[in-house]
Amino acid sequence: MEDWQGCLAPEGQAALVKAREQVERRGGTVITVEDFLLALLDTEPGLPRFMVGRGVDLDELVRTIQCEQPIITEVGAEGALSSQLTYWLACAREIYLGPWLTWSHLLSALVRSAERLQGKAYVAVLETIGDWPVGDSGCLSPEPVTRGHVPITVTDSGWLTLAEEIAVAFSANAGALFWLRGERGAGKSSWLNCLTPMLDRDYVALDVRRESETQAVEWPKIPGGVDGDHSRAWPILILDNTSPADLLEVVVARETATRELILRWAGPILLLGPEGGPDDSSERLERQLGRTLESVRFPACSLVQRQAILTSHQSRIEKSRAVELTPAAIRYACSRQNRAVSTPGGLLQWVERAAARLDLFARQGPGEAKVLAAQIDTLRRQSLVATARNQPVASIEEALDALELQKAAAEVAWHERQREGTLRTLTVADLRQELERWVAARPGPVHYVQHCEQQQGESASAGSGNLHS
Repeated sequence: MEDWQGCLAPEGQAALVKAREQVERRGGTVITVEDFLLALLDTEPGLPRFMVGRGVDLDELVRTIQCEQPIITEVGAEGALSSQLTYWLACAREIYLGPWLTWSHLLSALVRSAERLQGKAYVAVLETIGDWPVGDSGCLSPEPVTRGHVPITVTDSGWLTLAEEIAVAFSANAGALFWLRGERGAGKSSWLNCLTPMLDRDYVALDVRRESETQAVEWPKIPGGVDGDHSRAWPILILDNTSPADLLEVVVARETATRELILRWAGPILLLGPEGGPDDSSERLERQLGRTLESVRFPACSLVQRQAILTSHQSRIEKSRAVELTPAAIRYACSRQNRAVSTPGGLLQWVERAAARLDLFARQGPGEAKVLAAQIDTLRRQSLVATARNQPVASIEEALDALELQKAAAEVAWHERQREGTLRTLTVADLRQELERWVAARPGPVHYVQHCEQQQGESASAGSGNLHS
């Protein structure tokens, strides 16, 4: 352990010591990857701020790490460190040859190089962070961590034009207040990837629904003054999933850290949220903040942009569900015009559902086969009781034979896909079936007609896409 401590930056050394103390406190002897990660999140204040700025839910990440904690740990050659932790540190040392390994070096190596740890669920979460602040020399990039962006390619000219307009407005007016209106899932969060590189100042992303986040985050340097040139030094405050009605509720509420932060913020503010709330919310918010609210409707997302967004999430979906998305499936998913899945948010949720269902199908087989297996088990129990009591079992045996045939028929598709090597390949047919289930389960009338289901790629033999209601 001492040898590896000498390779770590001060924050890494402190995290390793804290992890050892926590392990000893609970009666353990070996420090796991998960122990070290949790300690690193606690000891390095810049790491939570970096992750929140990249859109990572810290609470969800911590829970994911805790769920991956092994019950029995294999001890590495260093004794106090698990073999997986030793492997991770060795991977980072092979890549970065500087005197110290910083948290950025460690996490970058965990995501990009530690192949033995790629099955961990929290690694899939960390993979959503595309730009770790590591320079070519192995040192931290001088770029502030709040300037990063989600690695999604922006292909829509409408998205680009809107980003330019807002960037210019924020550059010219430090007191600007913008509300980007759009339904949930329209792609507003993905669009931020297009805006942030154009900004001439830092930005801070905040979820006003989480008071704990406001208190926990170490804010960047905020000038003491609010007038004159001081206001130009303030970062841009980005409030995602927040409408004027939502922000007004925070501003008029009792004394909270979020309320105080909003009221004293002297830099530009950007709201991204759906329409809704009282009609006078915008006017009341303007009076409370002393700013003029400019409202812009978010442009629709094109097919090409939806493909770019889904492709950027492809690796995460495939790794978390152990499935493979075919190019035809991606094209099919992005070309649907159904209201439920035509937005980026709806599209991703649909593909996630289909991937989760395929994973369940691959692990446990068809649901119908499970039902038939339970019925067969019940009949066998009845047959045993009847035999023990010298009662006739001919009818039970006939029913058993019939159920066995039905079960074999229900499992044909599973065995065929296993034989073809497509048991975990997400196809057009899988997506169509999931869409039919999802649309049928949603409230309101269903409009799912054949002319919207143009056949392409694998879909040619996937059967009808009609759903009648």
